[in-house]
Amino acid sequence: MTFPDIIFNGTLRPTQQEVVSVVKQQLTDDQREFYVVAPPGSGKTVTGLYLWAHVFKCPALVLSPNSAIQSQWLARTDLFKEGDSDVNPSLLSSNPKNPSLLTSLTYQSVTLPSRNSSDFETIALQSWVDHLIEKEAARNPDEAMTWITNLREQNLEYFQTRFNTYLKKIRDAHADLSGGLDTLHGSSIANLRALKKQGVQLIILDECHHLLGHWGRVLQGIHEFLDAPYIIGLTATPPDESDHDPKSWERYENFMGEIDFEVPIPAVVKEGYLAPYQDLCYFTRPTDDELSYVSNTNQALLDLLEIVSQGDFETQRMSLPDFIYDTLDKRMLMHGPAKSWSEYEERASNISWVGRAYLRSVGRELPAGVPPLTQDQFDVEDLLEYVTPCLERYVRLYLMMQDNPKLHALAREIKSKLRMLGMQITETGSQQCASPISRILAYSKAKCLALQPILSAEINALGESIRAVVVCDYEKTSAVSENISHLLDDEAGGAMAAFKQLLKDEQTDQLDPILVTGSTVLVDNDLRDVFDAAAKKWVSNSQYKVTWEWLDVGEFYLMRGKGSDWSPRLYVEMITELFQQGITRCLVGTRGLLGEGWDASKINVLIDLTCAATHTAVNQLRGRSMRLDKDVPQKIANNWDVVCLAPEFLKGLDDYKRFRKKHGRIYGVTDDGVIEKGVGHVHAALTEIKPEGVEGSAAILNQDMLSRVPKRAAARELWKIGKPFLGKSQTSVETKIDIKPPAMKGRGFPPFWYAETPWDEASLTYAVSRAVLRALVETNVIRTIRVEDTEEHLTVNARNGGYVRVFMNNADAKTNRIFSEAISEVFGPIKDARYLIERQAAVGDISMQTKRPKWAHYLPNFIGKYFDYEELVKDLEVQLVMVHCVPTELARNKDRVFIFLKHWKELVGPAEVHFLQREESRDFLQSARLQGLVPKEKIHHKQIFT
Repeated sequence: MTFPDIIFNGTLRPTQQEVVSVVKQQLTDDQREFYVVAPPGSGKTVTGLYLWAHVFKCPALVLSPNSAIQSQWLARTDLFKEGDSDVNPSLLSSNPKNPSLLTSLTYQSVTLPSRNSSDFETIALQSWVDHLIEKEAARNPDEAMTWITNLREQNLEYFQTRFNTYLKKIRDAHADLSGGLDTLHGSSIANLRALKKQGVQLIILDECHHLLGHWGRVLQGIHEFLDAPYIIGLTATPPDESDHDPKSWERYENFMGEIDFEVPIPAVVKEGYLAPYQDLCYFTRPTDDELSYVSNTNQALLDLLEIVSQGDFETQRMSLPDFIYDTLDKRMLMHGPAKSWSEYEERASNISWVGRAYLRSVGRELPAGVPPLTQDQFDVEDLLEYVTPCLERYVRLYLMMQDNPKLHALAREIKSKLRMLGMQITETGSQQCASPISRILAYSKAKCLALQPILSAEINALGESIRAVVVCDYEKTSAVSENISHLLDDEAGGAMAAFKQLLKDEQTDQLDPILVTGSTVLVDNDLRDVFDAAAKKWVSNSQYKVTWEWLDVGEFYLMRGKGSDWSPRLYVEMITELFQQGITRCLVGTRGLLGEGWDASKINVLIDLTCAATHTAVNQLRGRSMRLDKDVPQKIANNWDVVCLAPEFLKGLDDYKRFRKKHGRIYGVTDDGVIEKGVGHVHAALTEIKPEGVEGSAAILNQDMLSRVPKRAAARELWKIGKPFLGKSQTSVETKIDIKPPAMKGRGFPPFWYAETPWDEASLTYAVSRAVLRALVETNVIRTIRVEDTEEHLTVNARNGGYVRVFMNNADAKTNRIFSEAISEVFGPIKDARYLIERQAAVGDISMQTKRPKWAHYLPNFIGKYFDYEELVKDLEVQLVMVHCVPTELARNKDRVFIFLKHWKELVGPAEVHFLQREESRDFLQSARLQGLVPKEKIHHKQIFT
């Protein structure tokens, strides 16, 4: 069959063009699988259709997770032409029995399982999920499972009846093929045969991150059955390996391969196809009751550690310090003692580190021949990080191996206490488990209280235009263990608790909030009549067969729907439209319902109360607020995280660590207009402050975050939308330079005759950076630019709180790496330096003073004052203020050192260099350390998008 002349009747965006170029190039290298990651709104569907029509030009099958996405593929062909006409409808199909040149189906249409599968109940559940999606009662597996789970919890009898129906269908079905497809239902097999007859040569897998489960297992067999067609995988949310079992991940990775091209979210925002955003956070403390429990649990473990730190004469029990000392001293491995410490450290790296850390923490000397840890190795923030592995070995290899019931009882007590802190000791080691303390922090009642200051600030800034969404993990918190049930009731941390909290405050109640979950719709009582009328109008226009009744439950009404069309999919669609209109200005819901596939373009405030930290879940959630709003061209969304802190206790920083992990792979705009990956884009201080120090700054940080709420226009300007950009990721260096060491009296000025303005963090960093870059270029370490062009390749930005960012513009990866390393060495602590360079400053003050000529002093004052004049007076003394490391690349030989010194003198000030192989230079360094004249600030490397 000759492929018709189908062409795209438009212009691809720059990022779409890049995807096409990458695929074309890899086709020439005989690659057959292509994996593309692109955010919502970036045009994945059009890109896929373009590749089909312009590149592959063959019969294609598109598979999607639900019928809504399935239909979008065929609808988007309206952007293509066949000659001078629209694409012939006969070339398009959504019917698996009658495929065509482009066939768009759901995954479940070709993966429906039969009774021959090994686990009938699992497959029955999957069939139920598929059926809900197929009938548009749910949009994706997560939403379907939420519906089924809620049904089981609220009406077990009906759930069992429905489940048995699906189970019977699975048992009655039979396989028609062997090998990898013998688990499929007859209808799926018939569909696959029709596709094979059509000659499918290309499969496009939309939202391919769903292929880690049943669909992915079957698709490998389908791919083989269809004679190995080309594969294009598309997703906005690539899965994390750490979130899946190794077997599923290996299968997914083998099938999809590595990501071939990723469209960064910042690129799509800068191009103007997604709305910009600013990431904000709000810190809370647990309630008094919650803190009391955390404190008691914390103290119980500390008391236990005190017990095991001492031996017991009665039972002849060895103490934990003695046990660890003995372990390190004997250096026993599986097959006998190690021959040397280096061998032991290599083969037992964990205990060799944590054992030394623990002994140091209790003031115990190390065995002979065991080297002490360096300060960097011991810079541990979490006691549990090194105590838990020691206790685990103590329990498994000592207490449980003794023939003494009392020691066995102690072992059980240790296990119990560690489980409370999220660590379970097993027969072969230890593994993480759910920690009640982590759960208390994650679902603390204090988080709901934070909604008031956040939303009040947003209401004051946005007025009637506010459209806020509060997202939680559950409608009600489930599976609360008995030992914390008195603290976390079944609503704590859930959407229900958040909804009720909004109704309690007069200002947030004005938003007329609605709670929408997989099983429940709750409406603010003073909104009921308006909502009811608007909902009836929407249902009438949409021609759905539904009715409902209202149950008055006090401050709100419960909506009970009836009719063949009533489902979460329908009422979510309806409530979303009313939200868009402003009937309600705040939705409270669950991640499963308001996550993937749900869109409301007017969202301008997103408050995340979930525990989501995986890249997939986080991207799905954040994607909701990034849709463009045609009515508000200048839209920018505020994305809020609420974080609960109790740093004085073990596990008290778990929620903060989740927050840091969440932002670890997210780009956001910073106060200096740079697009940065990591928690530093929320606030520069979050990079510098150690986790345990965050609480001390929480009030200031909260105030700063709230102050940003009304500054939307300024935040949008920082994105530089529509302005040219390189579209690449690179490293920047961030530091907090000390411009006034303790020994320096007065202000520090550049030590040049013309200087009238004192150094500040940015100007000093810029001068030093210029000297470094010029020297790297002149010595040919960097060959890609000229000395006279160095300034245009250098960017130095001041950030809030005295932080300064340095990076190169328009530089290749190697050049940027060399420069970043050199800057880090100059500004960072002195380690393994070969040469040092002095930094001097003119210290004192410069001021304008009133002067009068000597002769004018003989005149009466009322006359003499007319001869007064202003004169700039400099009371300065040049002195040593800091000693820096000469970067390794510039310290390789004396010639390079003196080239660096030349540029330093010109741009920073007079200086001398010191060769540390000389004793007097080492004495000089020691003296500088004692006077506080060496850098102490930690250097941070940030990934930025330019």
